[in-house]
Amino acid sequence: MLLIRHKLYDWGILPSKRGALPTLVVGNVELGGTGKTPHVLDLAQRLQAMVGEDAVGVLSRGYGRTSKGFQWVSKAERWQDVGDEPWMMQRRMPNLHVAVCANRLHGLAQMASERPQLRLVVLDDGMQHRALQADLTIGLKARSAPAKPWQWTKVVPAGTFRDLPARMDRCDLIVDTIGNDQSPHLKSKVRPNRPFNPRTSERLTAPALLVTGIARPERATQSALDMGVDLVGCAHYPDHHAFKTSDVAHWIEWMKAQNISALLTTAKDAVRLEGMMPPEWAEALWVMPMNVHWEEEARLQEFLESWVQALPSLQQRMD
Repeated sequence: MLLIRHKLYDWGILPSKRGALPTLVVGNVELGGTGKTPHVLDLAQRLQAMVGEDAVGVLSRGYGRTSKGFQWVSKAERWQDVGDEPWMMQRRMPNLHVAVCANRLHGLAQMASERPQLRLVVLDDGMQHRALQADLTIGLKARSAPAKPWQWTKVVPAGTFRDLPARMDRCDLIVDTIGNDQSPHLKSKVRPNRPFNPRTSERLTAPALLVTGIARPERATQSALDMGVDLVGCAHYPDHHAFKTSDVAHWIEWMKAQNISALLTTAKDAVRLEGMMPPEWAEALWVMPMNVHWEEEARLQEFLESWVQALPSLQQRMD
């Protein structure tokens, strides 16, 4: 069915058109774990440096949110209204214009109408949304494409691909986020910075329990160990897991038994844990912010600058 759907778009039977603003889509064909959100933030920051802080937006579906339609993340009252990742991106980069909307074309039209200073938008995911013709697409990969033709159909629920691996061939740039691919693709790695305490800004030196709700928790575990964190235990949950007060109570009970007072988590997970820790344990939460490290940064900069130089001016867009 996926192949038929893509062919209908390729042949023009299903309609597809450009958005109201120039778009850079960051996506993948795999089920999570490629580091889309850190890459979106990294690319948005680089583009801000080229076109101005107030000229870059991010549009996301807002996975798991309770609201519908178009919404600016900065106007949301809680993360549940817009999703954990958009909320985290807005907190990480306050000057970024982050919005959520399942209909990408409608979302881009709203962004252009309400924020005329915008010159471009980075889409957090969007390779599967064929109704939008992206101006530029960056595909992230964390595993090799299947070697045998019949394996190319192993998409969910039968396999680990959310879309046909062949879709990566349509990308303007492919980024290998594991770094072990021998192909000429650009390579990057998502690595956490030293854990810090949001309330005290101190650095973690005490033993800790690691709690995650991400696609590939083994990366966070290994990164923490590489940084010298003394991990006494780990509690891993599915990606975007909605933590409950009972989860928190269980962790605290375990931590008391182990005589530790530090709970370590990722920046995305910290969003969903906000306000859930008891007051007396509020300072026990430590966060690992994720950042992207590029193997050939100059090559990436050249790629982005080439696109930015071809962008229409604000006056041209209004005309």
